[in-house]
Amino acid sequence: MGFACRSKVANSGKRQILSFHIPSDIPDLQSLFLKTMDHDLATMSPATVGFIAHSALEHLVRTHPSIACALWRETLVDAAIFREWIVNMGVRPAAARMAHLLAELRQRMAAVGLSNGEEFEFPVTQSELGEALGLSTVHVNRVLQAFRAERVLDLQKLCDDRGL
Repeated sequence: MGFACRSKVANSGKRQILSFHIPSDIPDLQSLFLKTMDHDLATMSPATVGFIAHSALEHLVRTHPSIACALWRETLVDAAIFREWIVNMGVRPAAARMAHLLAELRQRMAAVGLSNGEEFEFPVTQSELGEALGLSTVHVNRVLQAFRAERVLDLQKLCDDRGL
């Protein structure tokens, strides 16, 4: 259980979160073929992670074509989500960026049984949301406050001071 993110740090020292990963994701499948990754992968909350040796995955892919197809499909879905993130950063206004991200996470969490379709746990700070959406922390706060005022979003902070 737990959340992770992929990110890169620019020469300026600012971090850009490239994706969020929920429990059940395989966020590092790319490393099966790319031995050196160009980004970081880190947990964002306490997490239980599993490591699968590349040799074991390579054997599975060679001997079980259906598993190879499933892993390939996972990679294609990951790429489709990444393309949406590019559109989000490039052309959507701040409120639409936030709404798209929250809707994406709601759907992904529901698909693996971690949401009832209405609510889900997302232990992220406003600063981390800003790093994912290309917004300042102040702008993230304004968007969240507007969503609250419009009764579009009900945020509940967890007792460990993580989260919104």
